[in-house]
Amino acid sequence: MSGSIKEARLGLPERLLRGFAYCLVHTVQRPDVRGVKPPLDEPTIFACNHVGLMDPVVLMVEYYDMMVRPLVAKDYFDKNAFTRHFYPIAQCIPIDRRKASTQWLQDSISALQKGESLIIYPEGTRNKAGSGLLPFHTGTALLAAESGARIVPVYNAMWHFPHRYRLAIGEPLRLGTPGPGKPQSEWLREQTEKIRSAIAALEEIVKI
Repeated sequence: MSGSIKEARLGLPERLLRGFAYCLVHTVQRPDVRGVKPPLDEPTIFACNHVGLMDPVVLMVEYYDMMVRPLVAKDYFDKNAFTRHFYPIAQCIPIDRRKASTQWLQDSISALQKGESLIIYPEGTRNKAGSGLLPFHTGTALLAAESGARIVPVYNAMWHFPHRYRLAIGEPLRLGTPGPGKPQSEWLREQTEKIRSAIAALEEIVKI
């Protein structure tokens, strides 16, 4: 990583927007964060399950003054005039789920090199059942391998008003690199299951 973490601190306009989101989230959803919230003293990939549209916002406001950028499906990014205007302001990175583009990977690595952190959802879509995990894509493992950034697993519980929003944060993971002679595709699948297991282990914590 070549970027300084100081470069990833938000400017005044972004802090004002984050402050508004913080007040809204802590008034309506009142997050109950379980586990140890790691300091963002290095670029971090938050790998999370996905159960609702507010998942990234809840995690972002926990880091008031730091650049934490969610990866968002491009079809949602381009859905209407509001999302096309709002998502760039929120510093979201689009992923095109409809074609095999690597632009998201390049944009994500560039962000991490600047000291920024990312939120990614390996399931690739919302789990409307609200419990358990869907199958994972290997993109999170690929991003961690290409960037060298640590992964922090997060499990979001399904939220219903007026209850508190519950999320659990696990211990950081580092994936390393494939051993000699091991195909990258096989190694990525193994690491993806490692990430999935780390997130799945947090489900019991949000039930307590």
